[in-house]
Amino acid sequence: MRNKLFMVIFIITFGLLVGCSEEASLDPVSIDENVDSCDVCSMGILDVDAATQVIMEDGDPKMYDDIGCMITDLQQNKDMAIGKIYVHDYNSNDWIEFDNATFIQDEATPTPMSYGIIAFESQEEAESFQKENGGDIYTKDQIIEIDIQALKQEDGHDEHHDHMSEDDE
Repeated sequence: MRNKLFMVIFIITFGLLVGCSEEASLDPVSIDENVDSCDVCSMGILDVDAATQVIMEDGDPKMYDDIGCMITDLQQNKDMAIGKIYVHDYNSNDWIEFDNATFIQDEATPTPMSYGIIAFESQEEAESFQKENGGDIYTKDQIIEIDIQALKQEDGHDEHHDHMSEDDE
């Protein structure tokens, strides 16, 4: 009887410890273009292949419709508890880790919010794109420091990240 009671207590304790120690998933989540919107500009995420995600340490995702919106958030909120960051590879449209990506910024490259920033899984792929289309190549450390608001001003968007025209109000 005593052994059974000990075994029951042990199993319950073990189950609680395992359940409490489970880490949050840092994998990218699926994006529903009918529901999800950008955490920065609040626009609906209509081009999933251009979307990005910051998965927080607790597993909660922050979603963005454009790499530029994500960079804006990262620059303005440097103390975020980030688990992983994902971007889409321009060629395959697969999720890739931000830390491993190479970026191109080119104002002629269309992106949802017109930042013109796209990601590639390898530097070779980025260089190949650059040879054919132009643009500037950036590492993840360089792209995170880019003057993101200057890109919006060059494109004719205002610096406050407001995407509504006066006619829409």
